[in-house]
Amino acid sequence: MYLEKLEINGFKSFAQKVVLDFKPGTTAVVGPNGSGKSNVADAIRWVLGEQSLKLLRGKKSEDVIFSGSDKKARLGLAEVSLILNNEKDEAGLGLSEICLTRRLYRNGESEYLINKQRTRLLDIQMLLAKSSFAQTSYSIIGQGMIDSFLLASPAERKEFFEEASGVKPLQLKREQCLNKLCLTEENLTTAKIQLQEIEPRLNSLTRQVKKLEKRADLEQTLRKTQEKYYGALWQEIAEEFEKILNDLKQASDQQQKKKETADHWQNELSKLTREASQTAVLEKLQNDYQTSLTQKMHLQEELSNTKIKLLQLHVSQEKKQDRLPLAVGEEMKKSLRVLKTWQEKMSAALAVKDYSALEKALTAIAETIAQLETTLNPFFRPVNSLDAALAEKNKQAELEAKIKTSQEKIEEIQNQIKAEHLKEKAERSQIWEIQQQYQTAQEEFNRAANETNNLRVLSARLETRRDDLVHEVAEEMAGADWLSQGQKEKITAEEKTVLHEEIQRFKHQLELIGGIDPEVQQEYGETKNRFDFLSEQIKDLTHSLKSLEGLIKELDGNIRQQFEHNFKIIDAEFQTYFKMLFAGGKARLILLKKQNLPEETVAPDLATSPNSIPSLSAEKTEEEKIRARLEVDLYEGIDIEATPPGKKLKSISMLSGGERALTSIALLCAIITANPSPFIVLDEVDAALDEANSLRLADILEKLARRSQLIVITHNRATMEKADILYGVTMGDDGISKLLSLHLESATKYTNR
Repeated sequence: MYLEKLEINGFKSFAQKVVLDFKPGTTAVVGPNGSGKSNVADAIRWVLGEQSLKLLRGKKSEDVIFSGSDKKARLGLAEVSLILNNEKDEAGLGLSEICLTRRLYRNGESEYLINKQRTRLLDIQMLLAKSSFAQTSYSIIGQGMIDSFLLASPAERKEFFEEASGVKPLQLKREQCLNKLCLTEENLTTAKIQLQEIEPRLNSLTRQVKKLEKRADLEQTLRKTQEKYYGALWQEIAEEFEKILNDLKQASDQQQKKKETADHWQNELSKLTREASQTAVLEKLQNDYQTSLTQKMHLQEELSNTKIKLLQLHVSQEKKQDRLPLAVGEEMKKSLRVLKTWQEKMSAALAVKDYSALEKALTAIAETIAQLETTLNPFFRPVNSLDAALAEKNKQAELEAKIKTSQEKIEEIQNQIKAEHLKEKAERSQIWEIQQQYQTAQEEFNRAANETNNLRVLSARLETRRDDLVHEVAEEMAGADWLSQGQKEKITAEEKTVLHEEIQRFKHQLELIGGIDPEVQQEYGETKNRFDFLSEQIKDLTHSLKSLEGLIKELDGNIRQQFEHNFKIIDAEFQTYFKMLFAGGKARLILLKKQNLPEETVAPDLATSPNSIPSLSAEKTEEEKIRARLEVDLYEGIDIEATPPGKKLKSISMLSGGERALTSIALLCAIITANPSPFIVLDEVDAALDEANSLRLADILEKLARRSQLIVITHNRATMEKADILYGVTMGDDGISKLLSLHLESATKYTNR
């Protein structure tokens, strides 16, 4: 893997897009001071994820965006893309080309991209760690950083060596595991707290559910008892009802037969009665009798009137002759007044056809007239010579003859009526017999009807009992459809009493248990599921904690082993390069062990009961405790001893500036040799060297270029001569850095010509 291309756009002084093409070997970037050549190193550092503004030579994040000049306005975006050739795929990434891009907008938004796909900084760091990049130490050495190896504290040097020894991926993985461990510990604590909060509620719900289950058992037993009890009652009513229905059917049939017999005799009786009462002869005789009687009455009335007139004529004649005594005359007047009164009564009776009153009036008139005739006969004289009297006499005779004829006719009619009455009597005798038959049939029908009605009453009562039973069962058992399904068991009266007592006892027990919210079961299920879930989670988290601790310990062992192994190699190479650069002398690297190692913290028992919950006094303190407990680093730093030839120095701080630079370069070369990075950027690391040392460094860099791709920012001619590609950076009056490139191999060919 090597750096193939670098694209810079809007970063610091590179306001316009520039592209730097690289090849394996050494590439030198040269230019006057202030031209922006160090911005190339900063651009590489920035795109690799550098977050320190101090290392980027800025104070705020937007300082990396072109800030403008007198001739160019400021930009709103800085973008750098670094393209790596990964055809050999030495890191096993599965990518033939890797393009890392970082963008920063002036509003503070930023983006990281891998092959044009947005990603996280952590993903870039992991990718770089797998590819042996170390953006914070020796991969990119900026201005003034060459002394940092020597002047840094032992702990800071240790960080450089950790990256140099290739344990950075393992450390990142360890840090991830440790973060997961802390998060898992936090989740475990939270789960235990939640479990502790849920457990009392679960216990309460468990008691209620047990009551609910007991209530359900009681309700089930009660229902079975009720089904047996009410089923027996239903069966009893059903059988009795069925028997009554059969009896009612038979009684109805019998009633129908009796009714038909009674109707028959009633029809016969009606027929005879209708024939007897509506006989045409009898009706005609009755009419004739009434007519004849009426005619006779009229004739008698007219005869009475005639006799009265005749008497009046006699009286008037005798009065004229003064033959009547005064007393007779008074008696005659009195009788005439009586006759007139009876005559008025007779007329009234005749008008209303009151024959009894009419007959009474006629009798009274006849008696009065006979009495007058008796009284007046001694004084009567013949009045034959009088026309009026003669006429009245003739009329009287004629009326008497008519009355006689009418009387004879009436008697004849009476005889006929009598004969008809005899005939009717015989018919009535037959009617009586039929009437007796009808009465007997009617009585039998009434008895059958009464029996039917009684059965219907019993049927209605049973039906009412059945409806009441259904209503009671519906209220007690929330439905009575089961009553009509299938045959029910018969029980004795004693068993009924026992079942009824058991039903009351079960109801009483249910009342003692009391009503329980049906949603308790659902809440219990949810709470139990939650409790089981948390318990399972605690087990899983506990297992995860043990696994993570084991993995961290394994990583610690691998890190220590790899670090110590590579440290020995770097130490040996450091001594070699030191002697090469100083033409002698001695130097070495010393691992400083921790003097007071913390006692090993006993890990808490993670498999204890879920109810045992650790104190949560402070989450940060707990995390620190976890980190301290898992801290197994035996070394607190790295010290450097360097003694140039002919000198006796006790501390590297006593080295001169050039000696410190050479020592740092020796250490850097040792690191590159032990764990070469795909490319290394050196920004004016040879600035403090004289010409002789610069030549030695150039020779060393030429050898190192066979292991790693070198990008050197320099003013040194010896270094420039060893470069394969030479880039020149210039800056005009517009404040924008521009790029000039030269392939030295091509330039040599042209020079030789």
